[in-house]
Amino acid sequence: MFALLGTILIATSCKKDEPVIVDPIDESGPSATALTNFINNNIEDRTQHFTVNANATILVTGANGTTLSLGANMLEDASGNPVTGNVDISLIEIDTKADMVLLDKSTNGLKANGDHSTLISAGEFFVTVTQGGDEMVLLEPMKLKSPVREYDDEMRKFVDVGEEDLLWGIAEDSLLELIDTMIDGRVIFTVEYGILPGEWGWTNIDKFYNDPRPKTMIYAELPDGFDNTNTEVYISYNGESNALANFDVWEDGRFTEHYGLIPIGLEVNFVAVAIIDGVLNYVIQPTTIVDNHVEEITGFTSISEDELTTLINDLP
Repeated sequence: MFALLGTILIATSCKKDEPVIVDPIDESGPSATALTNFINNNIEDRTQHFTVNANATILVTGANGTTLSLGANMLEDASGNPVTGNVDISLIEIDTKADMVLLDKSTNGLKANGDHSTLISAGEFFVTVTQGGDEMVLLEPMKLKSPVREYDDEMRKFVDVGEEDLLWGIAEDSLLELIDTMIDGRVIFTVEYGILPGEWGWTNIDKFYNDPRPKTMIYAELPDGFDNTNTEVYISYNGESNALANFDVWEDGRFTEHYGLIPIGLEVNFVAVAIIDGVLNYVIQPTTIVDNHVEEITGFTSISEDELTTLINDLP
C-alpha cells in the first residue's frame, strides 16, 4: 500500500458573480495581451502543487481523483545524478468543456495523414516534477490513474506533439489499462497509463471523433477589431460531453479549421471569448452545420467567469 507523501497546495482563483476585470491594459477594445494574461492566470490557478520525498515511494491524488505514483529513487537530474530530498510535483486536471475554454486547451488531434481532427476526451493532464526549479528525469514510467464516467475501449493515450499551443497525437504506448472496482454496489472505472521519460507536460485520454456524414469546410467571421490574436473561438459538439475543437487558422480575415472535416448536419455551439476593455466577454451561438458553413459571430457580452463556466458546462 502506497503512503500519501505530499500536501496538496491548490491555488484558487477569486471568482465573483460579476464581470471579470483583468489588469489594466493600455489599449481599448479586444486585447491580445489581456486575453493571454487571463488564460495564463487560469492555468496558474488550476495548477496543484505537491511536495514529496524522492527517496520514498510517491503517491499523490489530485482534486478530481487523478493519482500519480512512482517508485522510490526513480528520479535523477539532467546530469544523471540521483535525486535526494524533496521534489515538487505540478498537476493540472482538465475534464470539462469550461476548463478547456478557460485554460485554452481544446481537443484538436493530429491524424496519421497530417490532418487535424476533433478528439473526444476523457481527461487532459499536465504533470512535471522539479527540484529547485529544474526538471527531473524519470528512470521508470510514472503511473497516472484517472477515474472515468464510463469505459470506452476506443480510448487511447495521446501526447502533446508540440506543433502548436496544444495539438494531440496518439502515443506509441497508446493502450490503456482498465481497472474496475465495485464500490457501494456500482462499478467504478479507472484507466491507467505510464508517463514515460521525456513526456513531462501534457498527456490525454482520447479517441478520434467519428461521424460518417459528408464533411465540409467551416468559417467563423468576427466583428471588426476581433482576430486570432485577441479572440479564441471554439466549436462544442452537441451530444459529446468533452468534444471541443479550436479554430486554429486565421485566413483572409476570418477563422477556419481548413481541413474540411466538420460533418454536415452536425448540431454545435460556437463559443467565442475575448477581453474587451479589460472585461471578460463571450458569445455562445447554437447552429447546425451546412455545406461551406460561414458563422457570423456577433453580440459579445460581459460575463463573470463563474457564469461562463456554468453556461459552457450546460451545453448539450
